[in-house]
Amino acid sequence: MPFGLGIWEIVILLGVLALLFGAKGVPDVARRLGTGVREVKDAVGEVDPRRMLESGDAKKDPPRTAAPKPPAREPDA
Repeated sequence: MPFGLGIWEIVILLGVLALLFGAKGVPDVARRLGTGVREVKDAVGEVDPRRMLESGDAKKDPPRTAAPKPPAREPDA
């Protein structure tokens, strides 16, 4: 079973969802969840690091600059 859940755990989970959102609200919640998962998959699919490296679109490391030197201390007199 998915996520290591048995049939009774799934039935209880669906019953709790029906109580929380109502019988008409559960399909709406499932539809929104599916839309969200699809959007995430599409966004992840757009960012293909191999393709970015091959095309040269990947951001290059910014040039490294030397750390600023601390000001010289005047000798105590």
